[in-house]
Amino acid sequence: MSLDSTRTLLFGMFVLAGRKLTATEVIELAKPLSISATNVKSHLTRMVEDGALRRSGPVRRAQYWPSGSQKMVVDAILQRLHGNHLEPWDGRWIMLTVRMPAVRGKKERLKTELWFDGFRPYAPGVFVRPGWPKDWALSRAQFHLAQAPGLCICGLPIPPIEINDISAMYGLDLLDREARRLGCRIANSNVSTLTAAEAFATRIKIGGLVARFIGHDPRLPMALWGGRTGMRDLIRVFHRFEVRIAPISQRFLDTVIH
Repeated sequence: MSLDSTRTLLFGMFVLAGRKLTATEVIELAKPLSISATNVKSHLTRMVEDGALRRSGPVRRAQYWPSGSQKMVVDAILQRLHGNHLEPWDGRWIMLTVRMPAVRGKKERLKTELWFDGFRPYAPGVFVRPGWPKDWALSRAQFHLAQAPGLCICGLPIPPIEINDISAMYGLDLLDREARRLGCRIANSNVSTLTAAEAFATRIKIGGLVARFIGHDPRLPMALWGGRTGMRDLIRVFHRFEVRIAPISQRFLDTVIH
């Protein structure tokens, strides 16, 4: 199991638990995933050191929970999974001109955050995305301008951005294919014969795959996806999966967390 995938699985436990966890609780939750106690402790220490988790309390009874920055990422992914995908789009785009930080680390972090929010480079220092969903898109533009000086303009581009350019900019064909592939995998998951512990492990694994993939969703209006329905289908399949597996999985979670 790779370092990154183990980290994703452990972080998923905090998301499902929805509360602070002790190392002992995380170790128990990790058993159905065959993650050793030593591995859990090592990852918890690293995740605190790199800012993914917060920790408080005595060493042996310390509690862990997602940091503010990671909670923002989780909330953003949940917005993609549960947001209003039917809001009409008026064709407006947001153009964000940003003076990139001189420090390389800050510059790369800003680029990553812009990319996560669906802003794509259009020219040096210029990033664009559809102004949709309107309130969310504008709030994210304001967030990024608080990190670096710049200017935001929202309006109709002249000339219009060609649909082929949009498809290439966002890699829509690849996203659609990968969404369909993951959706098929989830749809074929049989949860009816799983024990509570097995259901918890399966839910963590599938949830981690979906969360990582949905992080690539640029949140585009339906008109720009064209006939590509893979992303919407994936979200629908995942919701059905959650309805089936959540009650079984919760029984195991309740035995560990009182």
